[in-house]
Amino acid sequence: QTRSLHTTKHCEVGVACALSLARLSQSARRSAGGGMARPASQFCCGCSLTFGVVLILFLNLVQNLFYIITAFSNIVLKIPLVSSGYGLTAQTFTAAFCLLGLPFIFAGFWGALGKFEGHVRLYLGYMVVSFIVDACWLVTFLLTEDLCQQMPTVLQKHGSAFACGFLRIASTLLIAQVAIINVYFIYTVWSLCEDLNASGGGAGLPELLKSTKEAHSKRRYLAPHGDEYFGVAGAGFPVAYGAFASPGLGGGARIFNGSAHDTSYPPKFA
Repeated sequence: QTRSLHTTKHCEVGVACALSLARLSQSARRSAGGGMARPASQFCCGCSLTFGVVLILFLNLVQNLFYIITAFSNIVLKIPLVSSGYGLTAQTFTAAFCLLGLPFIFAGFWGALGKFEGHVRLYLGYMVVSFIVDACWLVTFLLTEDLCQQMPTVLQKHGSAFACGFLRIASTLLIAQVAIINVYFIYTVWSLCEDLNASGGGAGLPELLKSTKEAHSKRRYLAPHGDEYFGVAGAGFPVAYGAFASPGLGGGARIFNGSAHDTSYPPKFA
């Protein structure tokens, strides 16, 4: 039993060292190759990368469903909802792009929960394309529209200069904050992809360690009780096991391989 516990501990330490060396080698190759950023190990200073990616996927799913429902209500049902002031082309393109992103989001869920790198990288590509499309639309809006003309009439008549300046500063800060959050989300998803690439993905060594205690308990339960304390079979003379020491029985083999003992006559195993 003590030897099995020591073996289990050595296996755990060896697996941890192997994973650490694999991640260090991946980081070294990235640093030597292109000087890319180092992948994150946590999300929001304490949460796991898997939790962060699942949260990002959920927020993206809610966003896409919101735009699909609002566009369907504004265009098909003729019931004005949020963003009904945009043109028909803009609403149709937004709804189509969000509808196209649903398979990528579900693939991301599958990859994050099942530890599949390829599925998560599909969603990462969709995130990058979505960020580029949003950035292009935002730049076009800022170049063609004037925020000061969309102020309420009361502010335009009284203190329009102050309100216009405050509105421009607030919109700039809001755009910068949203862009930083989107870049951080992309960085988190990319970090999970790199982590799955370093650890091999799928059911790897960490998942195998989860069943070590269960396998050890099962081995102890199925083992003959006499051997646990006195070491009867095939041990030679004398026998010493843990804290117990006995002269033993001179070695030998178990009857019926130690798994069954038939006391009836004639024996069934004859």
